[in-house]
Amino acid sequence: MLKLRSEVTIVGDHTWVFTALSSCTIVEDTGNLTDTCVLELPKKITWQCAESGSRPPIKRGDKITVKLGYTPPGMAPQNSDLKVRFTGYVRRVDAKAPVKIECEDGMFLLKVTPAKQKGFAHITLKELIGFLLEGTGINYHLIDKDIDLGPYRITRPTIAQELNELKRERGLKAYFRESVLYVGYDYDYNWRKKESFIHSKNIITEELEFRRAEDIKLGIKATSVDRNNRRIEVPMGDKDGEQIEVFAYNLKHDTLKVFAEKALDRYKYTGYQGSIETFGEPMVHKCDMAHIEISDGNQGDYLIKKVEVNFGTGGYRQKIELGPPLKTEKKK
Repeated sequence: MLKLRSEVTIVGDHTWVFTALSSCTIVEDTGNLTDTCVLELPKKITWQCAESGSRPPIKRGDKITVKLGYTPPGMAPQNSDLKVRFTGYVRRVDAKAPVKIECEDGMFLLKVTPAKQKGFAHITLKELIGFLLEGTGINYHLIDKDIDLGPYRITRPTIAQELNELKRERGLKAYFRESVLYVGYDYDYNWRKKESFIHSKNIITEELEFRRAEDIKLGIKATSVDRNNRRIEVPMGDKDGEQIEVFAYNLKHDTLKVFAEKALDRYKYTGYQGSIETFGEPMVHKCDMAHIEISDGNQGDYLIKKVEVNFGTGGYRQKIELGPPLKTEKKK
C-alpha cells in the first residue's frame, strides 16, 4: 500500500525541514494573479531554537518549498520520489496550535516591491515588463508576440498592482510557473506537459457537463484603445449570457469585429465543462494538458484552468478544473 510522504523546507533566519503535515492545500488558478498554499503542522512540534520561545521561528517573507508524494511498499521513506508542488514565500503565520502557515507564489515579491512611477509616450509590453521587473531578478516570458501598448503611464504603488491594472484595463494575464512570470492575452500552449486521467483507473469523481456551442449563452465585449487613448467597443454574442471582456490595441472597427468573433469562438466551444477529482499523481499544474477518458466513454484533450491540491489525513487528491478543449471532440 502506498504511504503519503511530504517534505517542507522553509528558509529564513534558520532552515527548517518538516517531514510531517496535518494538511496542505494548494490552489493554482489561471483566473487569479497569485497561487496559494496553506499548511497546517502537527500539534506536537518542538522548535530547536532558543530565541523563539513558544512562537514559531518562521516569519513573513521566508522562502518555502513543498514536496509531496507517495512511498511504495518496501521502500524506505527517504527514498520516496517526492515532487515539488509549490515554491513561494510565507505570507502569514498563525502561531496558535496547530500552527498554520499561509504562503503565496513568486507574486508575493511583486506585491511588496514598489513600481517605478513613469509615463511613456509609446511602449511595448516587452519594454514595460522589462522596466517593471528591472532589478528584481525575476525572469519573464511573453506568451504572445510583443504587444504594442501605445501611450502608457505606470500609476500603481507596487508591481503586482500594476500587473493587475494591465489585466483590468488591457485584459493581459500575468501568472507564475516554476518561478517564471508569464504575461500575455492567452495561455502558453507551447510549453506544457500532458497527463492522462481515465475513469476507473485514476479518476475518483467527475463533475462534468457536456455542452454544445450553440446551447451556450455567452457575450463578448471587445475593446481597443488607439494611439490617442480613444476607446472603441464592439459587442458580440448573447446579451443575456455570461459576459467576457477582451482587449486589443489600435484596431479599427472592422478589424476589432473580427477579433471579437475569434474570441467568441475560443470561449464558446463544444465540449466538457467542469472538473474531475484524481489522485495526487500524475501531478499536473495549471496550463498543463489533461487527456480525459470519462465514464460515458468520451475522451478529449483539455487545457487545465485550475488545480486544487489537498494532502493530509484524508489522502492526496487534486481537483482539476477543465478549460477549453485543445482539439475538436465528437460526442458519441
